[in-house]
Amino acid sequence: DEDATAGDRGEVSDFDPDSVLNEDDPLARKLELADEFRQIGDVDGARDLLQEVIDSADGALKSKAQAMLASLS
Repeated sequence: DEDATAGDRGEVSDFDPDSVLNEDDPLARKLELADEFRQIGDVDGARDLLQEVIDSADGALKSKAQAMLASLS
């Protein structure tokens, strides 16, 4: 099951939190949490967090959140 989970993560999203921002940034943490929510099947929770990031962030973080949100639709 662990192998399937790892494969699922790569297929659905190319999210790499280290490539976006410092993990101490609260918005970057929300982006990480959104990806974790998506992985466990909580798509609505992921959408809510991603929308918060989009509303508050700019630059690469906002672009990544927008791409992740689009991939959930």
